[in-house]
Amino acid sequence: MTTQQRHCLVCDAAEPFAPVYERHGFRMVRCRCGLVFQDPQPDDQVLEDSYYFDSTFSEALLGDLRDTTLEVARQKAAFLRAAGVQLDGMRVLDIGASSGAWLEVAAAAGARPTGVEIGETTAADARERGLDMRTGTLDDAMAGFGGERFDLITFWDVLEHLRDPGHELDLVRGLLRPGGLLALTFPNVEGLYPRLTHRLFARRTGVWEYPELPVHLYDFSPATARRLLARHDFTVEQVRTFATPYRFYRSTTLSPQQTGRGRRGKVLRAAFEALHLVAYPLARLTGRGNSMFVLARSGRPA
Repeated sequence: MTTQQRHCLVCDAAEPFAPVYERHGFRMVRCRCGLVFQDPQPDDQVLEDSYYFDSTFSEALLGDLRDTTLEVARQKAAFLRAAGVQLDGMRVLDIGASSGAWLEVAAAAGARPTGVEIGETTAADARERGLDMRTGTLDDAMAGFGGERFDLITFWDVLEHLRDPGHELDLVRGLLRPGGLLALTFPNVEGLYPRLTHRLFARRTGVWEYPELPVHLYDFSPATARRLLARHDFTVEQVRTFATPYRFYRSTTLSPQQTGRGRRGKVLRAAFEALHLVAYPLARLTGRGNSMFVLARSGRPA
């Protein structure tokens, strides 16, 4: 049986791709255009077993994590304001809306928001709080929009989770009014801190704070994000980087459960901690944060 050749999402180059990192059987590679992605991609069962459908995680979003989700949502609103986007009166669609914190913040700013969320429990909780939340994927929700067009569509830390981001971008382009806006956030694989920790630690120890495996299928940089959006007929208006709070790594990829509770794990965590104290301020000064915000407009430049 012939195996179908893999091609790059951004530049359509064919394999082989350069290895970047591997852990627990999940492998990241890099195309010559700079796109980093999992190859092969994990199967559906692996993703279904992740927190996407975890009712405990859904409960935490409305409990212990409630203040954090609202803080992050307000940060996204601040990015939009700084880019000159006024939410008041806008018809907004959020893809991968999670607990609906962004919908609440957008509504408070005068927008009329709708969310699409794959997690059934999370979506149901949002509806119980009076939010317009549709359950399922964007493909599932398309028929329910009935030809409606949106002023702004958002992917807050979502695009990197999708098997076919290009397909999603084509769908949302059709849902935007002419000249409508697309806003996204995702990790920045070319950020200073990820680059330094990959070079200094990942190759030697097998531990890297950056990738959230297996659920992050793609890892973009400002350059590859621009190329992907241009390929799907969006014009990028702004890219800015910012810092993923270091506390996030302490509780995920650098937790004792991931790095070990023994002496080696303690030494590794201390080394990452020390490097972040230097790298984070430098990244802020040089515009190389480990996350990025992108604002684009539907249509190619005139």
